Amino acid sequence: MILFHKIHKISVLIIIIIVHSTLNIIGQPLSLIVIDPIMENEIRGIASTYQGQKVITLPDEGNPLKLIAKELKESNYDEIHLFLLTKQGSIIFDEINIIPENIQNFSGDFSEWKSITKQEFKIVIHSENLTSGQEGLFLVKKITEFTGREVIVKK
Repeated sequence: MILFHKIHKISVLIIIIIVHSTLNIIGQPLSLIVIDPIMENEIRGIASTYQGQKVITLPDEGNPLKLIAKELKESNYDEIHLFLLTKQGSIIFDEINIIPENIQNFSGDFSEWKSITKQEFKIVIHSENLTSGQEGLFLVKKITEFTGREVIVKK
């Protein structure tokens, strides 16, 4: 009888742990973590920070915005985190540099994100200096306009 009670207690504890773990996973937003190859060495270990999330490193070639769109189509993500090189007023992927003078050229790529993401979707750009001037604020405004989604710059 004592053995039965011990087994029962252990079973209940296991069920509680499974339920608790499941609730923690359910409570987390589903994120796509995108790392540009230029930044890969600087942010080693970032994948461990986002356990349970999809982490990709962009290939060296190709349009990164189209590659991201392809990834976004694969799942119903809540947010995307972009780890890429930025300068004041400039978003730099390995293949392209998005600045106020050419952002209109990428409007179609960003607009595609709107059609494949839910309304609450958030775009998080990890940058120390993107919005330190008017040009960066303009870029964020245009990306918000093209995607129809909230854009957050996180330092």
